[in-house]
Amino acid sequence: FFMQSADAFQIVFSPVLVYNKTNPVKGGIWMYDQTLADFPRLSAEQDDTPRIQRAISATAHGVLYVPKGIYLLTGPIRITNFCSLLLHKSAILRAQAPMDFVVWYDGGPRYQNLLMQDETGALFDDLNLFISGGEIDGNGLASCLCINNYHHFTLRDMALRNGKRYGLRVGQTGYGFELIAHNIYCRCTMPGLAGNVGISSKEGDSHYTDCIVVDYTTGIELLGGGANRLTRCHVWGGVIPPAAPGRPPEMLENSVCYRLSSGDALLRDCYADTGKTGFEVVENARLLGCAYYNNYDFKLDDVTVIHQTGGALLVTDGYFSKTSPRARMYSGTGQVRWQNNTYIGGLTPPDT
Repeated sequence: FFMQSADAFQIVFSPVLVYNKTNPVKGGIWMYDQTLADFPRLSAEQDDTPRIQRAISATAHGVLYVPKGIYLLTGPIRITNFCSLLLHKSAILRAQAPMDFVVWYDGGPRYQNLLMQDETGALFDDLNLFISGGEIDGNGLASCLCINNYHHFTLRDMALRNGKRYGLRVGQTGYGFELIAHNIYCRCTMPGLAGNVGISSKEGDSHYTDCIVVDYTTGIELLGGGANRLTRCHVWGGVIPPAAPGRPPEMLENSVCYRLSSGDALLRDCYADTGKTGFEVVENARLLGCAYYNNYDFKLDDVTVIHQTGGALLVTDGYFSKTSPRARMYSGTGQVRWQNNTYIGGLTPPDT
């Protein structure tokens, strides 16, 4: 703050220090407005849903810190007041009962406009909203996380485990753009979830970087909007065993690593690793430096690297491997330009 004397202004630095075991930054530099540690369960409460909801209600336009621990939920956590979540890396929000999503974020109908206004009509947009850290576990009972009605929202450094239908769902309702998603780890470790999707987005103008999806039937799907950018993403599967003898691993049956149904999707250095279809292309897309590999130890055969049903496609500087007897490089129809690709193991290059 500023202190004014008769002669000059003097700048005095006065950081807010928090010296306690819940402080997420060693050294005591302030990083949040509320901590869940200050919101214990009440005497009649049997799970953590009410206390987390109380803490969120007390942190409108602020940051709520969730310490290390396992938090059991019988109802969804709803964020509608522009609260951001900062979770300890070992904080787990785990569904204990059926619900649509474990965490539901919704900025409200005002975010369906490109320009935001407050109640007085003045321009206002609460930028830099985020959810960071920890794990959201659908536990086979719920999808993990849904983000709706947002402008420039950040997700980073989190795990989304065992989502019933989705790990991350973007744009279930409303409108949004400029989602920045970094180091999102979607993984299923339990059977019975075949047909689900790791990351599913209906919105556009967003960046997904260093995201990894393991054993969701569809890894990443872009279903709407346009101008989405995926960089260094990795989709793979096969660890969950077959649902019945003689069938492929459960999450590989009818699997698609990347489904590209939004305009101008650009994938750079993305890896489709063991899926029935590596890249399913429906709208205009570019695959730059991307790769496909099928781990035949999981006995998945009759695979297709790229299946196209529409749009114009550019494939350049790719690296595509054949490891199973009935692998093919390309199927479908559409406008394709192939350039400077490498084919391994006897794949038939479609550009010759």
